[in-house]
Amino acid sequence: MWTYRGDEPTVVQWLVTIRVGHEGHRLAAKAARRRHRLIGATAVVLAALAASASFTSLLSEPRAWLQVTAGALAVATAATALLHTLLNDADVIAAHQRAGAEYGDARRQLEQAILSERITDDRLSEIRADWTRVEKASPTLPGRASRRAAQQLEALAETVAPPAAATPATVARDAEIDEPLKELTAS
Repeated sequence: MWTYRGDEPTVVQWLVTIRVGHEGHRLAAKAARRRHRLIGATAVVLAALAASASFTSLLSEPRAWLQVTAGALAVATAATALLHTLLNDADVIAAHQRAGAEYGDARRQLEQAILSERITDDRLSEIRADWTRVEKASPTLPGRASRRAAQQLEALAETVAPPAAATPATVARDAEIDEPLKELTAS
């Protein structure tokens, strides 16, 4: 058994990679949901336009361009509805949500092991096996989602980073700055 000191590069790299997988799958599910809604809304709008154009062509004197427009809109509606069906977004969304939850569980297991400060080789092997199982069962993570997740985690790390250790020079400088303040507040 060894004691985790917070700077073992392999464990830190594992944690970062698992967190990117966790956040990436969450973002991929969100993007698939947005695409699903956008394509569905587009199909509805095209269907409404096709119906309007066809009714307009029936009610007015026959105009070839209006009938062609109605036909083109009907074809575009059918193509959009087919695309909506073939993309199978509901299954994709569910798979990414499941993968995100499993990555989250693996991340929490590793974090708990790190916080306990005692990680056995067996425990690391269990976490690695669980992580490998999650990777194999997960849908492919789009590159865009993993890049966005990594960027978000970098930004979060920058805002949460602990302050730099004080050096003798910064301590002396801070003392010089604090002296006039002490004089002002003392009177």
